Amino acid sequence: MLDQLAHALKLRGFLISQMDDHIYFSRGNHEAELPELIEMFKTVNIAVKVDGRKIYLLDGNLNKTDLDQLIWYSVQQESGGGNGWRSWRYFITRDHGPKVNTFILETGVALLVKALSAAGIVTVMSCDGHGQGRPFITLCGKQNAIWFGILFDEMKDTLKLNYEWVFKDVENLDIHFIADKRQKQWNLDLILEDTFQIADYFLNEAERLSALKKAIFGGKYKSTRRLVHEMDHDQMNEWMRTKYNNYFHTQPEVKV
Repeated sequence: MLDQLAHALKLRGFLISQMDDHIYFSRGNHEAELPELIEMFKTVNIAVKVDGRKIYLLDGNLNKTDLDQLIWYSVQQESGGGNGWRSWRYFITRDHGPKVNTFILETGVALLVKALSAAGIVTVMSCDGHGQGRPFITLCGKQNAIWFGILFDEMKDTLKLNYEWVFKDVENLDIHFIADKRQKQWNLDLILEDTFQIADYFLNEAERLSALKKAIFGGKYKSTRRLVHEMDHDQMNEWMRTKYNNYFHTQPEVKV
């Protein structure tokens, strides 16, 4: 039962680790989440004991309905954004993006938003489409979108995705990462399946990818800042991909 609860919490977008007799609620979650999490358990009628960041399951009769209520627990969606988030300095110096409260994220995209933040990639808005429209995640500024695009291109062929995920409105200030459906109807379960796969990679590789970003783009800040400020999307995309490829050409022992 504990493993089912842990999986459901992760599907809902919480950063957790399953231990022998409890679930650990990671400090990577937003500080406001834990009290809201306790209220969520009460609302869906799942009996737990919370001791600090340790969650003990007291209910030995969890069923699919209970878990589905938790996974698809509704929220009040909000967009984000902060001063300096789009700056080159913020991009190259941050190990992690801002912590995003799961309770403002919709289930279909929640874990991926938090996984990207853990890897130092900043987002400002998201929506899972509610089963009626395109799900999307909005990347903060060109550099975050392009860097995510480089990494996504490297790993997407290892995944079994239900939808084609593409970048849209690349000339805008912020860039959308959206699903393009291959069938007539949107399916939230399939959307969650896709974003969970992508998120799992970025969570597992978060520390390494954050360090890699700094190693490739962190030098010569003043001259680089002026350079990237003058670039349009296509120019920055070519420049960042060239630096990425050159880095691995000179350090062949490092792989993504």
